[in-house]
Amino acid sequence: MRALILIFSLVASSHLYAQNFLLSGEVKTKDSQVFYAPRTDNWRVQLKWMLPEGDIAKPGDVVVVFDSGTIENAIEQAKAQLLTAKDELFRVESESAQKLIEAEHEVAKTTLLLEKAKIDAGIGNAFISTFDYEKNQLAFEKAIVAKVKAEEKLSQVIVANEVAIKKQKLSIAKTENELRYQTNKLTKMRIEATKEGAIIYGKHPWNGEKVFVGMTAQPSWKIAEIPSGNELFIEAWLHEVDFQKVIANQLATLRFDAYPDQKLTTTLLDVATQPEERTQWGDDVYYRLMFSLSTDLNFKIMPGMSVQIEIQEQANAS
Repeated sequence: MRALILIFSLVASSHLYAQNFLLSGEVKTKDSQVFYAPRTDNWRVQLKWMLPEGDIAKPGDVVVVFDSGTIENAIEQAKAQLLTAKDELFRVESESAQKLIEAEHEVAKTTLLLEKAKIDAGIGNAFISTFDYEKNQLAFEKAIVAKVKAEEKLSQVIVANEVAIKKQKLSIAKTENELRYQTNKLTKMRIEATKEGAIIYGKHPWNGEKVFVGMTAQPSWKIAEIPSGNELFIEAWLHEVDFQKVIANQLATLRFDAYPDQKLTTTLLDVATQPEERTQWGDDVYYRLMFSLSTDLNFKIMPGMSVQIEIQEQANAS
């Protein structure tokens, strides 16, 4: 008798019988406009205004507005700096033109003096005194040196002017780039709808609460979305411990929180191959599941609805 009981126990323990288990899911759409928190210099950004959840947005409507006070101040500073830099460029160009005129005038003057000194130096010693002759020769040598120096000074002025003007133009270009950068950031602080649809608020990635006006968000946080209503599916997350309990094309039963008396049959379309962390649920990892959802229903289904999914665990032989 004991032997029979032992054999029966071994046989029973070698099979896992099918059992039902529940998951929580949410209606999703493959084609929707999602609004994310932008990246800013302060890393975090405050949500200043949002179109009320459930309202219908039309293309061009402002849906989300983030606090842009810091950016607007930066734009005003950049504009002031740009005006100052352009005024400085005008001053540098005027000063450069004046220096160039003076240097060119000096070259022209030393050229004339050199020609005169050359004529004087060409007078022979037989016609003037030795003192005057030597004086003319010395004056001629000095005139040559003066002209060379004037030409060198002209070359230096030309180079210095080019450097000063180029430097100031680079400063202007840098300020203009900063202005464009800040202006571009400002446009991202007001996000408009590109399609028509009802606004659905996102959830805080840490605690799962709905986002709200006044909260601070980090870059890439989902703030809201406008679902398309097309290609609806059910998204659920399965703990890594239960990963072996599901397979693709597995059947399940759906029950909507909004329609508790309605029951639908669904198919597991896809099981993610890599798990992901869900911060608001702790340190464990979960696999993303996608279930089919029929659009031929006698009740209205909207993205964002909560769904209870009942799955029959696969019976596996050990």
